[in-house]
Amino acid sequence: MATAIIAWSCTKSSSDQYSGGDGMHVSNFSDTTTPVVEIYTPTENQVFSSGDTIKIDGKVTDNGLYRGSIRITNDANGAVVKEQLYEIHGYQLYNFHLEQRVIVNVSSNYTITVQYEDHGLNNGVKSVKVVINP
Repeated sequence: MATAIIAWSCTKSSSDQYSGGDGMHVSNFSDTTTPVVEIYTPTENQVFSSGDTIKIDGKVTDNGLYRGSIRITNDANGAVVKEQLYEIHGYQLYNFHLEQRVIVNVSSNYTITVQYEDHGLNNGVKSVKVVINP
């Protein structure tokens, strides 16, 4: 199991500040537009076999993105199988892609959650559930 940890910091114009990571992130509270997350693959309740690679593809759009994450969670025990963090200041369109091979001994349900935040601290979230069979 691999986990990535990234400290975020940024300086973008705006009206308020909060500490983010080891630097200052400048928030833009006049931004009230929520990022729109689309997951193309996998599809809801898609079935995989043990040893298959789950390929997560999609896009997020907004008037100015800040950061995001893709997380694969085992529904039975809440364990995070994979988490990928992104820092993408100012992008208005970002195509994401992540691959993870999953091995199971019993049929297992997983949730894939994609979340992105903009500089107005608006969060766009989309999740899909998948099944992995032995």
